[in-house]
Amino acid sequence: MKCANCGAELKVGCVYCSVCGKEAQIVSDYNLLEDDFLRGLLKEKKEKIQKRHLSGKKEKIQKKHLSGEKEKIQKKHLSEKKGKEGSAGKQKAGRKKKKKPMWILAVAALLILVMGVVILVQYTWNHSYEHQIKKAESYQSRKDYRNAEKCLKRALELDSGSEDARVRLAEVYVWQEEYEKARELLLELLEQNGKNQEIYERLIQVYKVQEDYEAIEELSRDITDVKILELFDGYLAKPPAFEPEGGTYQEEIEVELTGDRDCKIYYTLDGSDPKEGKEYTGPILLEPGKRIWIRAVSRNKFGVYGEEEQERFTINLKKPEMPHVMPSGGSFYVPQAITITAPEECKVYYTWDGTAPTQASEQYTEPIGMPEGNNVLSLILVDKYGMTSDVLKCNYVYIPQ
Repeated sequence: MKCANCGAELKVGCVYCSVCGKEAQIVSDYNLLEDDFLRGLLKEKKEKIQKRHLSGKKEKIQKKHLSGEKEKIQKKHLSEKKGKEGSAGKQKAGRKKKKKPMWILAVAALLILVMGVVILVQYTWNHSYEHQIKKAESYQSRKDYRNAEKCLKRALELDSGSEDARVRLAEVYVWQEEYEKARELLLELLEQNGKNQEIYERLIQVYKVQEDYEAIEELSRDITDVKILELFDGYLAKPPAFEPEGGTYQEEIEVELTGDRDCKIYYTLDGSDPKEGKEYTGPILLEPGKRIWIRAVSRNKFGVYGEEEQERFTINLKKPEMPHVMPSGGSFYVPQAITITAPEECKVYYTWDGTAPTQASEQYTEPIGMPEGNNVLSLILVDKYGMTSDVLKCNYVYIPQ
């Protein structure tokens, strides 16, 4: 009998299996063939499991081995390649060199082409007037006046007759406070083109910075273009205006001089230099009987004299009228007092002996008594200017009763 649990032989009379300790069970109709068949199945199953396990392990080992071998081969191949490349560089000139890949030659050709284009562009720009002007504008906008000056000088090398480049260069000189350079350059330009308004603007700017207002006044001379003259407004003193204008007058006149509000006027009456004359403060009374030559000039707030103005006057006053006498003559038989009237500031002189009176004769101051007999009273009137009237003669016949 065998144990139903482990298959061990049971001893006769044992209740429990001496191998597994299980309760002994009696198996009826025991078949030796079945027991062998089961053992064969178990053994076959065990072998399959072992084969499967060994197969998986072997595959892993093979993969790992192949991977390592491949890596070694690649490293060896790279090492051999580097060695070959290094030894190729050391080969003698007689041995043939290996051909370089086409892409390296293409890149090298492209680089050469690009470098050639760059050199050509730089050469073209360096020999282009317009490009130099644009570079100068760019530098000037960044207040890099030194480089702007270099570009403008290069532009003038390319086009020495360019007026625009020289005006721009003068402006750069001003920004660098190199006023004398700017002044010389602008004056040269004016000699060539005296109608360029921009040149005048730049030159006035230079003179203003230098406070050379006399140069501004001198620059304005002989300019007839109205638009250019407008540039000088505020820097020049306008010539004085006369009221009335010069001429011959037969009456006493006063001459007024007018000018800009911020200007002073100086004048003379004898034709001498007005800059050395009197300062005008009010109307000028002209004396009669003389030829008067008035010269006048204005000086502005900068101390600059403007253009001079002058007028000639002749005051030929009329002779004063003869004095008025009451009575003016006749025959009288009773005593009479002779009364004389004359304009203010005038004097009357008279005589009784028939001679023409002068300023040395008797001056009338009060009514004159009429003398007896037939007498002639001669009178003259002298005005405040010393001008004498014609002689007035009055005949009186006084015969007392």
